[in-house]
Amino acid sequence: MAMSKAKYLPEELIIDIFYRLPVKSIGRCRCLSKHWRNFLSHPQFIKLHFNLHAHTQEEKLIIVTWLCELHTITLSHDILEDAFIDSISTKVDFQQLTHNWISVAGSCNGLVLVIDRENVQFFINPTTLEYHKFPVFDWALPPKTSCYMYGLGYDIVSDDYKVVSLSYRDTNNEILSNTYVDLYSVRKSHWETLGISPYDHSLTDRASGVLVNGALHWLACRSFEYSTAITAFDLSADKFLEVPGPIDLQDNCFMCNLATLKGCLCISTSLPRDINTVTFWIMKEYGVKESWTKFKIIEPSLDDSLSTLLCSITDDDDVLLDVDEEWVIYNLKENRRKDLLIDVNPITHEARTFVDSLVSPNFGNETEGSCIV
Repeated sequence: MAMSKAKYLPEELIIDIFYRLPVKSIGRCRCLSKHWRNFLSHPQFIKLHFNLHAHTQEEKLIIVTWLCELHTITLSHDILEDAFIDSISTKVDFQQLTHNWISVAGSCNGLVLVIDRENVQFFINPTTLEYHKFPVFDWALPPKTSCYMYGLGYDIVSDDYKVVSLSYRDTNNEILSNTYVDLYSVRKSHWETLGISPYDHSLTDRASGVLVNGALHWLACRSFEYSTAITAFDLSADKFLEVPGPIDLQDNCFMCNLATLKGCLCISTSLPRDINTVTFWIMKEYGVKESWTKFKIIEPSLDDSLSTLLCSITDDDDVLLDVDEEWVIYNLKENRRKDLLIDVNPITHEARTFVDSLVSPNFGNETEGSCIV
C-alpha cells in the first residue's frame, strides 16, 4: 500500500501551495494549526505572497455611502456588455467601530486610509478586516477650521507606510495661503510636523494624493510665480519635488485632475471649449517631460464639461469616469461607454481601487482590530 507512505505532503510542497493560494484561502488555512497560523501571519510570508500576486490580482473599488458605511465593489468582467448586473457591493463591517466614515483618502498594497467625521484616521485592510487607529496629534492647524488633504504610500527604503497630511486655513480669499505638512509613520506609530510646503495647495480641489513611483502627487501653485505645478512628495526623502507637466497644459491645471492609468501618472481634463471631449496626458516614463502622451475621448454622450478620470479599472483599457456626478465605464480601445449601476449610493464620487492582500495595517504594532478573513 504505497499510499500509506505518502500520507503527508512534504512541508516544502505545502509552503509552495500556500504561496499560490488567494488571500481568502490563506485566511481559512490559518485555522489549520497554531504552527501554520504563525507561519502564514509572518511578515516575510505576507510580503512574498503579495509580491507573487501583485500583478495578477483583480482590482476592486472602495467607497463611502450616504449612510456613512464603507462598501467594496467588485466589477463584472462583462461590464461593457449588456449584462444586467454591473457590480457586486459588499459592506466592510468592523464590529468594533461605528459607521461614521466620510472619506476614502488613499490606498496602497491592499491597505486603505479612511477618515471619520471626527477627522480620526484609520488604516484598514478591507479584506482581512484588520484596522489601525492613528494616535491623537496636535495638528499644525485645527481640523474644524481648516481644509485637509491626505495621501498614503509605501516607503521602500525604510520599509514603512506613510500618510501625508496637507492643511491650510479655510478661507475664501483668493490669495496665496501657507500649506502645512504633517507626516505619519505607521511603523513608528508617530506623527511629526514637517513645516510649510513650498507650494500653495489652497487654490486647487481638495484631492487625495496620487501615488506613483514612490511619491504622492498633487496639483498646486508655485508660491512665488503664481503658476501651476505638479508636486511630488518623495516618501523616502520626506520632501517635495516637482514633476514636469505637459507643455500644452500650461495653467489649465486648475481645471484638471490627477490619477493613475496603468501605473503611470495621468492628467485628465474637460475644458469648456472642448465640448464632448475628455483630454488625457499620460507620463509613460516617469519624470521625463517628453514622455507625456496626449489622447482624447470624443463622445457625444459626454455632453458636459465636468468629466474627470477617477481610476483605471482593468488591463483592457477600461477607465472609470465621473460624468456630471454619474459613474461611466469607458473602453479607450473600442470607444465604448456604459453607465455604471451599483446598489448603493456613494457619499462622494471619489472611488479608490485596491487589491486583496494579507498586509497588516498594524505593521508590527500591537493589534487593534480583528482579523476574520
